[in-house]
Amino acid sequence: METTYDIIIIGSGLSGLICAYILSKEGYKVAVLEKNKQVGGCLQTFVRDKRIFDVGVHYIGGLDEGQSLNQYFKYLGIRDALKLQKMDLDAFDTIGFDGDDTVYKMAQGHERFVDSLSQQFPKEHLALKNYSQAIQDICHKFPLYFLETDKPYPDNFKHLEINAQAEIASITSDPKLQAVLGGNSILYAGRGSSTPFYLHAMVLNSYIESSWRCVDGGSQIARLLVKQIRKEGGAIFKQKEVDQFLFDGNNIKAVQLTTGNTLNCKHVISSAHPQQLSRFVRNEGGRLRKAYLNRIQRTKATPAIFSVHYTLKPNTVKYINSNYYNNKTIDVWNTIENNAKDWPSTYLALTPKTSTSAIYADSLSAMCYMEYDEVKAWENSFNTVSNQFSRGADYEAFKEEKANMLLTQLYKKFPQLKGNVLNMYASTPLSFRDYIGCPTGSLYGFERSYDDPMRTALAVQTRIPNLRLTGQNVNIHGILGVTVSAVLACAELVDREKLLTDIVAAT
Repeated sequence: METTYDIIIIGSGLSGLICAYILSKEGYKVAVLEKNKQVGGCLQTFVRDKRIFDVGVHYIGGLDEGQSLNQYFKYLGIRDALKLQKMDLDAFDTIGFDGDDTVYKMAQGHERFVDSLSQQFPKEHLALKNYSQAIQDICHKFPLYFLETDKPYPDNFKHLEINAQAEIASITSDPKLQAVLGGNSILYAGRGSSTPFYLHAMVLNSYIESSWRCVDGGSQIARLLVKQIRKEGGAIFKQKEVDQFLFDGNNIKAVQLTTGNTLNCKHVISSAHPQQLSRFVRNEGGRLRKAYLNRIQRTKATPAIFSVHYTLKPNTVKYINSNYYNNKTIDVWNTIENNAKDWPSTYLALTPKTSTSAIYADSLSAMCYMEYDEVKAWENSFNTVSNQFSRGADYEAFKEEKANMLLTQLYKKFPQLKGNVLNMYASTPLSFRDYIGCPTGSLYGFERSYDDPMRTALAVQTRIPNLRLTGQNVNIHGILGVTVSAVLACAELVDREKLLTDIVAAT
């Protein structure tokens, strides 16, 4: 391992890997430092009972020809190598409610999306057209979302100050349709009191454009990027945890690892959770304002997630090429608040796509909200290996109880599961904390708020001249969101215009 690099990138999540590729391609000597054994962040997968499970990436949007993520992935040199399954054109997402036998279908393509839901809400065709247009219009306020490279960013923040629940209610007065349009809000931890419309729109629009599953898991994205980075001369090191930055004046001159080793550098890009800055900088000499660090520490995180992966008996349960979101009631904008009293208030269920069978599923995955306080009793434990009872028998019993409670709910909508579940493997907020690096296991980083959008906004460039930030806390979460954040982090280190031209021109 060499000791001097032009750029050190902390964290090997998608944004960190994309930064490493861009900068290596542009001639920089780059090293990526990952504290865990596996690269990829939310792209990580794991295997149980010879089944592959995704940690965080369950489907991807915007990968059709001419769409933004497709073009970004072409530039990265990975698009054609991905193994993908296009989801059901007529129902990539399906929305359900307790006490309602109807399954509401979201179709791919804006015209098909409007027409499909209009069949279930015949009086709301115009409202659905207006909704479709509204989410596209607000996405155009973010030029890199559609790779509109010549378009400037808005000179005010009005588009950030629209409440998602209120905006949808202004488009349609039908309470059930309002609930359907917000019925998959667990995708972005939607909360009626805070979630901005732009966040709802940017997440949903990408999937409406086109929706895809990664065959045999999303870790293939990370593997392909690692190959591309190494091809361009970049280095990636696992189990190398950064302890602190060493300074020469106001600039970082080196990073010191927890082992005591130091790596010299000219620039640092951190994709680690921003709360780590207090440890990295130690703030001697006030290099970062105390108010800035305090704001980061106090910023509210999105809720944590509990997920369960149920392995299935072979050739018993058919693969479902749609996601299913269940809500206890139509009060979908308060599922986070309602979760404690009526758990799980909402859940996502899906059958991962594997190459083993075109007809049958070998597993079913489900996820729902869980408060970090529920696992706080075990927070002093740390585990990134498959080691049963590593947190103790009480913890395993807690997981089993919750997994069975969730399975009872799943049986109501998926009766074909009964008698066909082999094993259950649960992940709590502690699992996400340890593998992804979010302090409370939050899957989506900071909670965005329409009424104070700049409070949770972090600039790419910090007060330290050679320190930049990237990742879901800088932009928004999701594959496209962190891809854009990586491009923004690199834009001041390379010729921005050339970079964007190269991305648009990639074939």
